[in-house]
Amino acid sequence: MKSIPVQAPLYPEPPYRYPGARGILIVYETERSSVEKVLPDVLEVGDMPLAFLGVMEYPECEPLGPYNEAYIMVQAKCGDVSAWFNPFMWVTTEEALTAGREIWGFPKKMAEIRVVQEEERVTGTVERKGVKFIEAVVEPSAPLEMPFEASILTFKQMLKGDGTGLDVKKVLLTTNPLKIKKMMGGEGRIKFSKSKEDPVYILEPKKLAASVYVEYDMTLPYGKIIKTVV
Repeated sequence: MKSIPVQAPLYPEPPYRYPGARGILIVYETERSSVEKVLPDVLEVGDMPLAFLGVMEYPECEPLGPYNEAYIMVQAKCGDVSAWFNPFMWVTTEEALTAGREIWGFPKKMAEIRVVQEEERVTGTVERKGVKFIEAVVEPSAPLEMPFEASILTFKQMLKGDGTGLDVKKVLLTTNPLKIKKMMGGEGRIKFSKSKEDPVYILEPKKLAASVYVEYDMTLPYGKIIKTVV
């Protein structure tokens, strides 16, 4: 394992398996100019300025252990590759944070993430440094079938230790095999609050396209480097 400390690495090698993942996903339209603000210069806006918010519980991750996760993704392109790009992401354990950042370049931060299931609604919240900046609600009412694309672009960059530039600047494409076990559609809503350190309000929704409660099994493998920036 090529991680540190070498005598006791913080995380094991992928693939990671997520049986019984559950939570809410809300797909929405935003402004093209808003998507442009969160993309690195090596990516372009996708065919439509779509985004989606996920607030998930992972009751088990083999072998990292259970944690919660939230993220916002936008449609983007790298050359002729179109996929979801991940400008914002939060988790609840150091193993999930460190592995995600160091292996794939997921922009993970630590936060308090909750998924609360009530009789007629599921609420997802994200709070960091005393600011609750995401609150999303889905009121599932009927079974739903919809395509769920799990190909993700990440932008991995790491500074040189002497401050003279970057050791790493790459774009990765990771495809997560998913097995949908349950999907329920219904009404949804999103509230983004102002946070200087987590400016999700940049991607303010214009129109919600789909709001779902979902349960699935997922595998997270290594990604594929599709672009190296020199």
